[in-house]
Amino acid sequence: MTTPAHLDATLPPTPAARPPRAHRGLLVAAAALGVVGGLGQARAAVVSLTADAAAERAVAASHAAAAAWERVSAAEQAVAAADAGARPSITAAASAAKLSSVPEFRLPFAVPGQAPLVLVPDITTAYATALRLQQPIYAGGAIDGTRLAARHEAEASRAGREQTAADLRAAARLAYWHAVSGAAAVNAARARRERAARLLADTQSLYAAGMAVNADVLAAREQVASADVAVIAARTAAANALADLGSLLHLDPGDSIALADTLAGPLPSQPPPLAELEAEALARRPEPAAAAARIAALRARETVAAAPLRPALGALAELDYNRPNQRYFPASDRWRDSWSVGLSASWTLYDGGRTRANAAARRFDRRAAADDREELLRTVRLEVANDRRNLESTIAAVAAADAAHAAAVEREVAARERHAAGLAAMVEILDAEAQLAAAEQQQIDARSASWIAGAVLARALGQ
Repeated sequence: MTTPAHLDATLPPTPAARPPRAHRGLLVAAAALGVVGGLGQARAAVVSLTADAAAERAVAASHAAAAAWERVSAAEQAVAAADAGARPSITAAASAAKLSSVPEFRLPFAVPGQAPLVLVPDITTAYATALRLQQPIYAGGAIDGTRLAARHEAEASRAGREQTAADLRAAARLAYWHAVSGAAAVNAARARRERAARLLADTQSLYAAGMAVNADVLAAREQVASADVAVIAARTAAANALADLGSLLHLDPGDSIALADTLAGPLPSQPPPLAELEAEALARRPEPAAAAARIAALRARETVAAAPLRPALGALAELDYNRPNQRYFPASDRWRDSWSVGLSASWTLYDGGRTRANAAARRFDRRAAADDREELLRTVRLEVANDRRNLESTIAAVAAADAAHAAAVEREVAARERHAAGLAAMVEILDAEAQLAAAEQQQIDARSASWIAGAVLARALGQ
């Protein structure tokens, strides 16, 4: 069966300039309205698209995708920050202070030939410098837990980025096929307008020959007017669909879009068995991976929350260079250095139950996340099953819609022949025209639904 021309996705600029039946890759000319109309605009770019190309372009141009990349970068920096917690830290410090004057304290006696020893000098300016090295040795699992949690949170962020990209690809494919469907609807409306115009011309000829009445001419004129309304509505819907697609792809307003596909082309392939699709969805979709990473991160955060219940041990080394240096006796207004090396240990014996409560809260969060993941897996399986069923049914509906359209075409031809022979009233032709218009739209809807169902199933599979 030859697919009728109204399923072609070409959208000519005006009815008067309508080209012959189009083929793949012809310009879908919502933007050509301005170019052909001589609006004096600068030469616009023509963007050739397939459904897959639109999907990739949507990801590349989207601010949402860029934001997802930034969140991944932030998560990776959080990993670096967590790793730094296991490394030594070196701190340099310096200070200067003006002190109030105090009476000096001298020994009441002195070595013969020497001045009395000043035990407490009157130092009015103090300087201090220090270089400290700290190395955590054991923190009750807090350091390792923080590092592990940061890594799992980065995994979740990367999965979230893939989820954003998958959503954008699905949105672009759907917008693409809506644009193809809109172009086909315009062609169907124009074909209806041409049939109505021919019917009006034939009726006027019959009326002039005395073979039709004025009511027949009025009915034919009403058919033309109704077809004009349908063309306007279809053109508006098609332009809106192209605008949606262009906005999603961040195209310039003056750019035109060349769609590589038409609804007259082949249908989507039949889907594989359900078990195979479920396995693919669970393996490829980013949502289950993100959920698993969040569960692992919460398990690590639970360890961090419980860390204060365990002892902590660290090493400390410090080099001081002060004036005066309080470790020297008696104090003197001169620079002196000193150093110290040691270990520090602490263990919180009781904090009112706060640490245990925090750890319990993280544990309940982890359990809730695990339950959420199981619910997610259930919905993924159901989504795949429903989308596969929808694709099968829409493909099957195309054959029925094609048969209905073929029958409507034959009925319309037969009605015209009967009317020309004087065997049928005008109302029979009008009924046949209305049935043909409905069959054309049903065929467009069925073929469009099959591609939309395919795009929805692809998203369910994580493609």
